[in-house]
Amino acid sequence: MTWTWSRGAATAVADFADPVHSSATYRVCLYDGSGRAQPLLEADVPPGGTCGSKPCWKATGTSGFAYRNKAGTPDGVITLSLKAGLIGKAKVRAMSKGPNLPAPTILPLTLPITAQLVIVDGVSTECWQTTFTTVTADDAASLNATGP
Repeated sequence: MTWTWSRGAATAVADFADPVHSSATYRVCLYDGSGRAQPLLEADVPPGGTCGSKPCWKATGTSGFAYRNKAGTPDGVITLSLKAGLIGKAKVRAMSKGPNLPAPTILPLTLPITAQLVIVDGVSTECWQTTFTTVTADDAASLNATGP
């Protein structure tokens, strides 16, 4: 699963709660318009930590943070990129795969499909999301959706 949020609202670096040093909760979620229990997918991305012999998170200059975990533990997310910016310049990108990914077991999904990153730091909750209203592939084996 790959999801990109781009060209959205202005986002400050502080909105990302400093995943290198904080204890905030980072979670990638997927919802659809069906009557099934939601979210269909919840993938946690722990703050801090070591992945292999390197830190999982690093600051990317003064504009954001990057997460890399080749093992995809605990929930299949292998990369997460958080980039602050003005309106239309901020970007969030999550890539996940492998046996740890708690992917939806039932395809096709029902429109609309919503992907989001939620960050909870005990004081506030930040959320970035894309709602997909068009699919180019949606069958028992794959899903490819487009959104605004």
